[in-house]
Amino acid sequence: MKGVKRSWAVMGLAGGILLTQITGCGGKTHWAAEKTDAGNQEGNLDVGNQEASVDAGKQKEDIDNRIVKTVILGEGREKAISYEPEDLDCQWDEAEAGKILLEDKGISAEGAGILVSDKRAVIQEGGTFVVSGSMENGQIRIDAAEGELVRLVLKGVELSNDTTAPLYSSGKCKVVLTLAEGTKNVFQDGSAYQYESQEEDEPDGPIFTNGDLTINGQGELWVYGNYKNGIRSKDNLKVISGNIQIVSADDGLKGKDSIIIQDGVLNIQAGKDGIKSNQDKDEEKGFIWIDGGTITIGAKDDGIQAETALIINGGQIEITESQEGLAGKTVDIFGGVIKVKSLDDGINSAASVETEREKMMDQEGVYTRIAGGEVWLDAMADGIDSNGDLYIEGGTVYISGPTSQRDGILDYNGMSELTGGTVFAAGTSGMMQTFGEKSTQNYLVVYWEESQEAGSIIRLMEEDGTVLGEYGPEKAFDTAIISVPGLEEGRKYRVRTGEKEEEEKEIEITGVETVLGTARGGREGGKRPGDRRWPEGDGESERGERRINPQKDAAKFPPEGPHLPPDE
Repeated sequence: MKGVKRSWAVMGLAGGILLTQITGCGGKTHWAAEKTDAGNQEGNLDVGNQEASVDAGKQKEDIDNRIVKTVILGEGREKAISYEPEDLDCQWDEAEAGKILLEDKGISAEGAGILVSDKRAVIQEGGTFVVSGSMENGQIRIDAAEGELVRLVLKGVELSNDTTAPLYSSGKCKVVLTLAEGTKNVFQDGSAYQYESQEEDEPDGPIFTNGDLTINGQGELWVYGNYKNGIRSKDNLKVISGNIQIVSADDGLKGKDSIIIQDGVLNIQAGKDGIKSNQDKDEEKGFIWIDGGTITIGAKDDGIQAETALIINGGQIEITESQEGLAGKTVDIFGGVIKVKSLDDGINSAASVETEREKMMDQEGVYTRIAGGEVWLDAMADGIDSNGDLYIEGGTVYISGPTSQRDGILDYNGMSELTGGTVFAAGTSGMMQTFGEKSTQNYLVVYWEESQEAGSIIRLMEEDGTVLGEYGPEKAFDTAIISVPGLEEGRKYRVRTGEKEEEEKEIEITGVETVLGTARGGREGGKRPGDRRWPEGDGESERGERRINPQKDAAKFPPEGPHLPPDE
């Protein structure tokens, strides 16, 4: 991000945390946090050579070589996931494993449980199978029974199919793809599938499983989904490690019941959502949980979209293109470094509803919560949009945008609390909301008479010139919300824009919300924290979306009735 410096790293809420070392797949070191009763202890973890705060009572337990992790979500709810032994195990016995060799003339196989017919190998029972070689218009099909485990060790595979999924698991067995170190494995489909009947619409991607799917190992996996999705599981999808590159016409990485990412490198270019979990029949499913890894996403729709909960504990996540960057019914961020560029909202928390009226209401159980980590949002529309509540409890939050007077830096339908962390958020004043009355950390709202150029440094200083924090927004702005820990009522501070001293403004903290200047258009500052300041009229946003003014229109809500080959 341009023109950015920070005077210190800010930890999230103290959660009483100890760190426990775990050696994971491929010998890499992972960290889990163990909740203790130690009071106000702080923990730090190193994820991908970046610092990220650990928070909110995460637990780690070893249960028969499983790793169970728990986080305390907003509103006091617990959420737990587990890494099973087979998820973390990257080892195999070459002598004992079955063998599948792909060649254009056909498939050859060794070992029990494999049925070969021309260019199709059918795995009929659980076991470990080493796959290698190259083939066009072939398929590996897995028909093992529910409850069985099939491990495919990918050891230099190039497999394509023009009319169906080259790798397809038809039943509910669990599939583990282990990427052999030092190998590149490529799966690619065609742009049109052929099904046995018109009622069928699955499989719909180069790697498709009806049961659980885990990817681990230290090799490379390249997936080109020219028909629809890239990698898809109808149950739970876990990424433990590996270098995974996905290009897809629709969704990139899709797990219906859940997606859990422990580590690895993920680079996704998606025609729709980058990472998606879409189970909407069970509130305990449809979630995305990210513990670490390096994730880069370019998406034509949402970057990361969870039907229920989106939980980010760590990692480096960069969303270079999206409509909405992060989306879920609830969004909890405890750690990591997250950078989002979006044409719509940077973060959006919302429930699935039917009408425009419901979208504008305070939705029960919906919230965005930032308790740690480092979050950078470059949004054309709302920086953070919650159809319920908004909580900032820790970490650092930088927001650039919107530029439209009909979008807001913050937009929430319920309540909002600022209780910790560092916030530098800049945009326009037209749909201004700040934080609510229950906030306990003081903050500033600064209005400029003239719009400030993109990249102009907003600097917060002590009265003696000591810099407390600064930020250079990516877009032009006329308003900023600024907060750092330790702002004291009765003390004076200085706010400078740019490098000229004459641009400085002196301000004395008078309460939880202190306002400096007057909003453009003559609306005065100093309103109750959290009040929405609506512009006159209805009109449309710059994206052509009608933004309704509920203070005027309460009774007028209408019902709502790639194709890329491997690049060597």
